[in-house]
Amino acid sequence: MAINPQTKTTRKTLGGDKTMRFSGGERLSHWVHAIAFFILLFTGLSILGTFFEPVSVIFGGVAACRIIHRIVAVIFIVVVGLLFFVGDTSGHRYWLKAVFTWGEAEVKHVMTFPKEFFGFNTDGKFPPQDKFNGGEKINSMLTIFGSFFITVSGLIMWFASYFPAGLVRWAYPVHDLSAFMMATAITGHLYLAIIHPKSNPALKGIITGYVKTSFAKHHYGKWYERVKNEQNLN
Repeated sequence: MAINPQTKTTRKTLGGDKTMRFSGGERLSHWVHAIAFFILLFTGLSILGTFFEPVSVIFGGVAACRIIHRIVAVIFIVVVGLLFFVGDTSGHRYWLKAVFTWGEAEVKHVMTFPKEFFGFNTDGKFPPQDKFNGGEKINSMLTIFGSFFITVSGLIMWFASYFPAGLVRWAYPVHDLSAFMMATAITGHLYLAIIHPKSNPALKGIITGYVKTSFAKHHYGKWYERVKNEQNLN
């Protein structure tokens, strides 16, 4: 039997009123990435044009924004990248594999999700989902590809003298469009995490590591049942 890497972290916590959904390493990676992205977004907007100049005052002016943007960019790339190789590597590897593993349940979730998002799916019924549902997998893919293109284009812009002029010119719109795509995805993510009544219980999972067991069973039934069965067998 293939053991789910999440089993070890949930061995003593699955069941009861609360269920562990994310380990400390997973939460650390999420928050480093999120905080770094928002700092990069606001400092980047400040650099982009005078319309966002009031934002630059928060960071000490446009010149300071340029310095902060570069420093946080290194954190965005290096620290999050290292967390895939240091500490809770199993959780990160599981997430990366799961995001690109799709089945009928995830497709049905995505087809039904718009009704949920806008409050029309009143019964809240979805096919049993794994640790990450279809909508979360799409959000994760946008994060992965967005981060990749932002990183590559940013490095080209930073070290422009080492690259052909044509490539540097393309790097600027790619960088801006990637940031816009990620900002749009995060806006929806924040709405679901903070405001939407049926999905906001998930927020506790990325803060404390735990969600209500009833929520885990309802929203991630396939994952919950698999981990429960693995625990019973070990």
